[in-house]
Amino acid sequence: MIFKFLIYFLFVGYLFSSISWVNYGWELFDYISEARKASLGNATVAYNFNSPSSSLANPCFPINSTRKISLTHQSRFAGIVNSELVSFQLKNKERLININLIFEGISNIPDTRSALFDWGYDGQYGTNDSGESNGIIDEGERLDINKIKFFSQRRFGFHVTSNFVFNELPYGIGLKIISTSLGNQNGIGIGLDFGFYKKIMEYDLGVVIKNFPASGMMWSNGYIEGTGLSAEFGLHRSFFVLDGNAIELNTMSSFIFNNSNKSMDSFFSKENISLDILYGMELTYKKSIMLRLGQNFDTQVAGGIGLNWDKFIIDYAFLPSSINGIFANHHLISLSTYLDWLLAKIKDNKK
Repeated sequence: MIFKFLIYFLFVGYLFSSISWVNYGWELFDYISEARKASLGNATVAYNFNSPSSSLANPCFPINSTRKISLTHQSRFAGIVNSELVSFQLKNKERLININLIFEGISNIPDTRSALFDWGYDGQYGTNDSGESNGIIDEGERLDINKIKFFSQRRFGFHVTSNFVFNELPYGIGLKIISTSLGNQNGIGIGLDFGFYKKIMEYDLGVVIKNFPASGMMWSNGYIEGTGLSAEFGLHRSFFVLDGNAIELNTMSSFIFNNSNKSMDSFFSKENISLDILYGMELTYKKSIMLRLGQNFDTQVAGGIGLNWDKFIIDYAFLPSSINGIFANHHLISLSTYLDWLLAKIKDNKK
């Protein structure tokens, strides 16, 4: 019922509202992830690490049933932006349903639109010099601190996936819904992702089509934002370094083809087409201690560590500042456990 209502809501909006194609709006489902994925440069489209949160990278994952539940906190730009991620899996008969709940909040964003003394280079109003009333802070101009206002942004994301087998190959479909509050404006959007996974000899191949055929967001003022599709192809392979299989090395890479989200850091770009390459490497000792390194979409070198105590897992990721240290570093921490074990512990404590 909710899905039909959203489809109708967006369809009416497309008919009667102005539409603008934008590059951003759905990145919430890309950079908010579990610490393990972030420390591997988000290059996990072909790496099934058996966690419900892996479905954010590829709707096919996790392929098998897992009773894990994970909580992730992410602090970005020296604590200015904070986000939370809750991931878990439900099972309806033979159908596996992975659910990711996302929240992101930014407070005290300054609004300086009405605080500018836009009097031009000479600092005097009414002289009509070249800098007067151009909406830019020119030399000799200043802001009226008493007119600076502040607003906040809140974004909620709901991401649900399920996989199925066709001709002995696993496929996945993901439904994502986003609700955004920006100042006094509100928006809601819906999008679809499709995923595919196949093992070829020693390699794992993953393919994801995002925003198919396009994702749209409708704002309370009637404005519609559309985001075009992108395609991601990934490879993963595991190596056992020493005899006895005590040390395992997971290597992975992803190739993102996009027709709208081009950046200066793209590996290749021509007109509206761009190619970005992500890398990741994970060294595991007896599946208990994990060291990770990766390079993400912004060509940042990320790193992290994971500790697995059988029923309880802690993952940490570190991402350096994106612009010459101006915006500080990013930190992610994820706590994962098995739901059955957690419920059993709660029952034991009540006795």
